[in-house]
Amino acid sequence: MKNIFFKHQPDKEAAHWAATLLLSTLTLVSLSGCGADGTSADSGTTTEAPVDTTPDPSTDPDTEEPREWQAVGGAVTVTFQDDLAFLQFIPGLDLATAPTVSQGRELFVADWTAAPGSRTLLDGLGPLFIASACDDCHLVSGRAASLNDDGTTSHGILFRLGTLDGQPDTYLGGQLQTSATVGAPEGRVTWQDIGLGQPQFQLSEAEHTLDDGVQLGPRLSPQLTGVGLLELVPEAQILQWHDPDDQDQDGISGRAHSLEREGVACLGRFGWKAVQCTLRGQSAGALHQDMGLTTPLNPAEPCTDQQSICSEQPSGGDPEVSLDSLNAINDFLTLLAVYDRRIDDQTQFDRGADLFEQVGCDDCHRPTLTTGDTSAFEQLNQQTIYAYTDLLLHDMGEALSDGMKEGDASDREWKTPPLWGLGLIEGNGDSRFLHDGRAETLVEAINWHGGEAEAARQAWEALQETGQQDLLVFLRGI
Repeated sequence: MKNIFFKHQPDKEAAHWAATLLLSTLTLVSLSGCGADGTSADSGTTTEAPVDTTPDPSTDPDTEEPREWQAVGGAVTVTFQDDLAFLQFIPGLDLATAPTVSQGRELFVADWTAAPGSRTLLDGLGPLFIASACDDCHLVSGRAASLNDDGTTSHGILFRLGTLDGQPDTYLGGQLQTSATVGAPEGRVTWQDIGLGQPQFQLSEAEHTLDDGVQLGPRLSPQLTGVGLLELVPEAQILQWHDPDDQDQDGISGRAHSLEREGVACLGRFGWKAVQCTLRGQSAGALHQDMGLTTPLNPAEPCTDQQSICSEQPSGGDPEVSLDSLNAINDFLTLLAVYDRRIDDQTQFDRGADLFEQVGCDDCHRPTLTTGDTSAFEQLNQQTIYAYTDLLLHDMGEALSDGMKEGDASDREWKTPPLWGLGLIEGNGDSRFLHDGRAETLVEAINWHGGEAEAARQAWEALQETGQQDLLVFLRGI
């Protein structure tokens, strides 16, 4: 079968696929939602000063009971391959019997153009947008560049616009568009390190001054590993850990993000603030806000009433992305595989897994979830998956505040990002972690954890160097 991942023009192909590496730190691929957080909910312990939980080095590892591990993504687990990287399909998928999946992949990697275009299926870009292709931000080979050394920003990070009470900018709307098919974009963003790696963002070349109180809310583009499986986790399972008032007094007050999407009450599970309940909703939102493409879910152009550019430029259709095309993209993303663990030393990996639990990382990064049932793709049904997330919002402390509310998520709240595939991302030269990319390493990401994760961060700091290395080996292997 033709490998359509490499159908781009040579210059774009080289830029996108030369590196190796999905498909936000501990954000955390992320690692920016509660990661190494509070003490274990099952242990009943309090958040007192942490103690050194490094295993006694005199212990003979051969006498320890070995852990039993199931496949990371159940029946949809594959071995990582550099040539397919983060866009590998689940095993055993016959693309001849799933034409929508191939179509969805074509749409995902395609370059969209402004209307009217020579390819009517792929026109309608903008006129205000951030990227011209989905894979500009979600590379097959790794994480897209975000914070550049020269103080500029790239496709790997976008910027929401909002206030502490959730109001968008009256002129620019709820997201900054850094490109335009004609004329000037809404603006560009530069950054500088204001200490300890923390970035400070500045709007430049702005089409309009931001309203008072409106902040730039950075959002690092995530990898897409296992998103189809995460969509199938039953809401009842997520609600098991919903404890907004910390009634069990374990220091963890994660809560589900209750929303209404497409006229239905649901729980958010996609995006840094869990603002989308379904993968289709997340895809439609990205097409709309990041590429300026209308869909049946978002039929109006992404301009405010004060911006005339959308009405002045030709449309690529009504909508520009049909329901069939949107569903094809959804099918493609749903059937992306999960990559198996990468373990060189099983004993060390298992010690790291023990420490992950002992310091309290698993209070938010829950090791396993179990999918429900779908008639569309039965291969995904009832799979135990090691995603390391609870899909809840957690208060991560003032240092990780972005100064704006999104949906019902406050400025300090972030969804626990899944950690599977973390080590595959860390080795990429453009990789950064946490929602704003401030962390260049997993250690930096852990050290920024606060709020509900403060006790776990202190427990991490109290580990001996050998214990920290064991825990990092585990994180890089899951």
